[in-house]
Amino acid sequence: MVKTIEPQEFDVELQSRCEPCLVAFLKRNERFRGQTKILDDASRKYRDTLRCYLYDSDYLDTAMRRHLIKGTPTFLLFSGGREVNRLIGESDRETLDEFIQTFINQK
Repeated sequence: MVKTIEPQEFDVELQSRCEPCLVAFLKRNERFRGQTKILDDASRKYRDTLRCYLYDSDYLDTAMRRHLIKGTPTFLLFSGGREVNRLIGESDRETLDEFIQTFINQK
């Protein structure tokens, strides 16, 4: 299951763990449910390799400015506390899976 994360907790996670994480920035609109389902599927599939988070929508505008995100949905991939890649726009299972696999194969 995907954990919803707030700004302070997000910062702690990035600094305290070296394992990669995928963070979804999603607005609560007509696409939200489908995108969270795809994120949840990825979380289950890659549970031994990657942590998946949904950024808390109450803090989304601030987070988008901080991470220079221009629109949602956007998926950011972090490793070693730093952003290593991003996927912009609505995603399907195959696209998100390919995005994650590309990172895993580069490690």
